[in-house]
Amino acid sequence: MSALDLDLLSEYLDGDHNEYGLDFAATHGFLSAIAVGPKFDRWLDELFEGNQSKVDQTIIQQIKLWLEDIRQSLANEDGISMPFEIEEASVESSLGDWCVGFVDAMFLNEEAWFSPEYEEQLVDLTLPIMVFSGIDEEDPQMESFRRNGQLMDELAEEIPDNLNELYLMYHTPEH
Repeated sequence: MSALDLDLLSEYLDGDHNEYGLDFAATHGFLSAIAVGPKFDRWLDELFEGNQSKVDQTIIQQIKLWLEDIRQSLANEDGISMPFEIEEASVESSLGDWCVGFVDAMFLNEEAWFSPEYEEQLVDLTLPIMVFSGIDEEDPQMESFRRNGQLMDELAEEIPDNLNELYLMYHTPEH
C-alpha cells in the first residue's frame, strides 16, 4: 500500500483536472465529516458526484488513505489536524472552504446526523462550521456572527475540539 501524499492530492484537487470533486480544503472537510459522523457508505460516490470511475485510481487510493489517516488520528485521540493554517477567520478562506465540504457531507446523511438523541448537541457543536460554511446567508443571527471578527476567531478555534466531541458522540458506546 502506498503512503499518503498530501502534495499529490493538493495538486490534483486544486488543479484543472479535478472536474467532479471539491478543492483540497473542502475535500478534507468532507472526509472529516465522514470520519467523525455516523456511518455513511456512499461517501466516495457522493464526493465525486458519481464520477469516481473517471478519476485516476491513484487519486482515489490517496483519498481513501486520507480518510483512513483522519480516522486513525481520531482513534488515537490526536484529533484532526487542519491541512492549512487558519489564517483568517472568514467565510472566504480555506477554513470556509473546509466548512463547505464538511456541511456537504453532513447533509448527505442528514437523517443519521440529526437523529433526535444527538440533535441538540449536534447543533451546538456544528454552529461554528455552519457559520463559516456561509450557508444560511439570509439568517440575521448568522450574519451578525460573521460581522464580529473576534467572535469569528473564537468560533474558528472551537472547531478542532468540536470535531473530537462529534467523533465521541457518534463513535463511543455510551452515546
